[in-house]
Amino acid sequence: MTIKNIHNILTIDVEDWYMDTDISCWTKYEDRIVTSTDRILSILGDVKATFFVLGYVAERHPELIKRIHDLNHELGTHGYSHKPINRLTPLQFKKELIKSIKIIKSITGEEVVCHRASNFTIMKNTSWAIDIMKNCGIKYDSSVFPVKTPLYGMPDAPLYPYQISTEHICGGSSEGIYELPLSVLHLPLKNIPIAGGFYMRFFPYELIKYSIKSINKNGRSAIIYLHPWEIDVEQPKIPELKWFHYYNIHKTETRFKQLLKDFEFTSIKRWLYN
Repeated sequence: MTIKNIHNILTIDVEDWYMDTDISCWTKYEDRIVTSTDRILSILGDVKATFFVLGYVAERHPELIKRIHDLNHELGTHGYSHKPINRLTPLQFKKELIKSIKIIKSITGEEVVCHRASNFTIMKNTSWAIDIMKNCGIKYDSSVFPVKTPLYGMPDAPLYPYQISTEHICGGSSEGIYELPLSVLHLPLKNIPIAGGFYMRFFPYELIKYSIKSINKNGRSAIIYLHPWEIDVEQPKIPELKWFHYYNIHKTETRFKQLLKDFEFTSIKRWLYN
């Protein structure tokens, strides 16, 4: 089996460079999301991906969302305000989810059935969100990261797609939604996050390549993510964003292009149903 025999899953989290700050401050920053996302679309060419779109972005740039849709990429929701779920009440989460779904659907005319939480914050203490997603029409989610970090993670979660519910967050559900956890390099004592984003900028590319190849050799697909702002080397630098936001950002585009050469990728929808 070669690495070209396996289709991996590529996901793009469509949020602007400043959206790790509070939404109350967003209007004072320069919007750069259209240019950076268009660059991603150009790099992808015929490769299809799942774009998890922030409702705020879709509301301000419907033409961008339509362009993504017209290029036959899958559109999912990334919530509305980019607040982690552990900073929302169940009611707030439900309202934001419904709002973002309605905005995206009004642009594409299609149901929104996939979701990714801000900061991968589907965890044991936010498992209540899973049944809310299901009740709002979400059929599959990609928010669980089987690692332990100060901000997020569920290190004892399954490493590969499984069914999840509020009562069975680590699997075993027969009536939940489908969870596609972010990929890790599984070592005896620890899972190493290699799924893209900051980790693709932090670790040597050869480690990322080795990890995906190892996953593929086991007959599994890796699930990778990227933010459009990570290829925007001219974005402003502000003290509100921490060092890791900008770390090695000048390397992202080259590594992303190499990833597309080394591996086959597709969207979640095509991976599930084709």
